Amino acid sequence: MLGVCYVAPDIPIPNPRGASTHVFELARALGQLGDEVHVVCRREGSQKSEEKISGVSFHRVYRGVVGPLSGKGNLAGADTETQGVQARAYNLYLQSFNALFVGVFASKLARDHRLQVIIERETAFGAGAVASLISHRPMVLELIGPRYSKLSAAVCSRVLAYNEKMVPRGTMGKTVFVKAAVNLDLFKPDPIARSSVRKRLGLEGSTVVGYVGTAQSWHGIEDLISASRKLRESVLGLKYLLVGPMPAKVRALAGSDPDAAFILAGTVPYPEVADYINACDIMVAPYNILKSSRRAKGIGSPLKVLEYMACGKAVIGSDLPQVADIIDDRETGLLFTQGNPDLLADRIEELSRDGALRESLGSRAIEKVRREFSWLSFARRVNSELINCVNTHAS
Repeated sequence: MLGVCYVAPDIPIPNPRGASTHVFELARALGQLGDEVHVVCRREGSQKSEEKISGVSFHRVYRGVVGPLSGKGNLAGADTETQGVQARAYNLYLQSFNALFVGVFASKLARDHRLQVIIERETAFGAGAVASLISHRPMVLELIGPRYSKLSAAVCSRVLAYNEKMVPRGTMGKTVFVKAAVNLDLFKPDPIARSSVRKRLGLEGSTVVGYVGTAQSWHGIEDLISASRKLRESVLGLKYLLVGPMPAKVRALAGSDPDAAFILAGTVPYPEVADYINACDIMVAPYNILKSSRRAKGIGSPLKVLEYMACGKAVIGSDLPQVADIIDDRETGLLFTQGNPDLLADRIEELSRDGALRESLGSRAIEKVRREFSWLSFARRVNSELINCVNTHAS
């Protein structure tokens, strides 16, 4: 059994965001393997400073150290080119004073609970590295996004990476490439939930195209809206269900549809996400990094794709490597060229007209995720790397 300190101070838990899902599920799965896991995460509003959920101890810290701090920094992958002076100053604060504070906090946590190893999510901006240096524990850098501290890259014993383009220069020799996973107990076919959500939202009798997640520029939601316009006349009665926080621009574009085909469900609790996926017939992951801050580095782990597949849905995804590594085109889903809404429309039309193809793709998708993408199997891989780090550090 290992004692693990998982440093992710930018991420509120619980929260419907994919980042929150990832940290929570990995921590929970490591706990199921027998590890003692303590997570340093973001505290919001009146949340408890400490709480135990599913066997994992969560220690929440405010962004403002002594209280909440609002800001418009480049959080959770926002585009750097849209930042103003205030946002850049906020990011500087996160990468310096806040990282130092969280690092000291995590080092004390590691010592008090005799934890043996530290995992730093890259958006901790070096807090894990600070904790490692103070507490003399080895550190693993979990690299899901392109923003990381140079200190973390230098201090870490291992890099867990989801995308080769994001790996810091000079660290390839200590990098292990991994893929994420899905909660198979939560995400699964559920005809009762499907019927309930469709009835509540007035979707009965419609073919429903769904999307779950946030809607930053590189998620490709505007391409989906463009595709829907092409399909207005050729495929009648299509509905589009968007689940998650949508920015004003997306809400305006979706609301301008003359057929009111878009239903914006807003943010829903994580345990209910699977109900909304089940209510759909086709699920899309239209990632488009061509005009975003992700164009050079790509994306991390497309959790939504695995969640769609686990629910047995026919999935359409853009052809980014991280998506194509999961979806076998015309076997477990369909791929299209990123940034091509016309081709996305063609894929949606094909699936809307072919129920047998939707069923066969969904069936094979379930088989694949159950075979390859459980959180427990993912945690075993991570746990093995953590043990190696601890043993190497001890010697």
